[in-house]
Amino acid sequence: MKVDLLGVINLSGEEGFFKELTEHRNLAAVPFAGRYRLIDFTLTNMVQNDIANIGVFTLEKYRGMMDHLGSGKEWDLDRSNGGLYIFPPALSQDANEFRGDLSNFHLHRDFFLRSKENYVVVSGSNILSAVDYRDVLREHKESNADITVVYTKRELPCKYCRPIRFGEQNRVTAIGSRGFQPTDETFYMETVVLSKNLFVRLIDEAIARGEYDLLQSIIRSQLNRLHVHGYEYRGTSQVIHSLRSYYRESMLLLEQWGAINDFQHVYTKIKHEPPTRYLPGSAIKNSLVANGCKLEGTTTDSILFRGVKVGKHARVKNSIIMQKSVIEEGAVVEYAILDKEVTVKRGQVIRGTVEEPIVIKQSFKGDVIHEGMVCCHGSDTLHQDRGAS
Repeated sequence: MKVDLLGVINLSGEEGFFKELTEHRNLAAVPFAGRYRLIDFTLTNMVQNDIANIGVFTLEKYRGMMDHLGSGKEWDLDRSNGGLYIFPPALSQDANEFRGDLSNFHLHRDFFLRSKENYVVVSGSNILSAVDYRDVLREHKESNADITVVYTKRELPCKYCRPIRFGEQNRVTAIGSRGFQPTDETFYMETVVLSKNLFVRLIDEAIARGEYDLLQSIIRSQLNRLHVHGYEYRGTSQVIHSLRSYYRESMLLLEQWGAINDFQHVYTKIKHEPPTRYLPGSAIKNSLVANGCKLEGTTTDSILFRGVKVGKHARVKNSIIMQKSVIEEGAVVEYAILDKEVTVKRGQVIRGTVEEPIVIKQSFKGDVIHEGMVCCHGSDTLHQDRGAS
């Protein structure tokens, strides 16, 4: 049954881009877990909560994400009424400057005004979780809140996360700056539910004051005026904001831990690939392998995306190898992240560390890592950085 929520995926407010993988794509389009993009998790979660009208508000480098999402067919969002909408950023005419996420919402305010839903849920793409938006809306109504924000508990430090404070009856009193420490108990998950009419009114008022930031102008500024309620999410959450966090959260999947386990299914763009071929001489241990791969060497504690080739006597260990990359015969890749379509030639050794994995950027036709070269932690990282993803 359709829920009375309008979905908003806010990409214009995300910070902490790690340029090693986001130089030519936005954060939402970063590949994850062998076959998905980060945005797949937020989009799937909304669809599985029966949210049938979803807007994606972009900022930059969104061509690859648009290609991935298409018409929204894989998420059952290719509809004549409602469905999936992708909105370009609102840039000032004078300096081509982006002022803030509220300018995005204000430019496309007709999306809100024409929708039939009475409530809005706003979320990002880089905090992976399976929040029950139906339950958030239920608690929002029962608590007579004006705004409900979602929070959860976290024990590990997180430079990206914002600590959140509460008064009586889970009323929010403060949302701090980024830099969540172990002494903090709860952090704001950058997910908000409120009525559509209130949302549009607060946006209009903020824009009239020359303010453009969702957190500062819509939430923080209202803490003493409106009832801002906190909803506790008790499931698994993964925060991906840096290269180190991306590598760590990916490797945790190999330990059967992660937000993906809270989903019955995660929807993504369908690509028709044949099954993976495990040829004589191949040895695979504790690895996540997508379809379409051709494996002849040894792969240990690694994640291989679609169409990866590992040649004879090649070794891949503690690494993330993205779509259609090739590890040729005898090559060694350890503690590394290889972007799409990278070719590691015979005799090449790429070796990073668990704290600083080496990244080889996306390759394009004719670009390879040359035979005999060695790239280890502390030396210059080899990049192929032409084109876009």
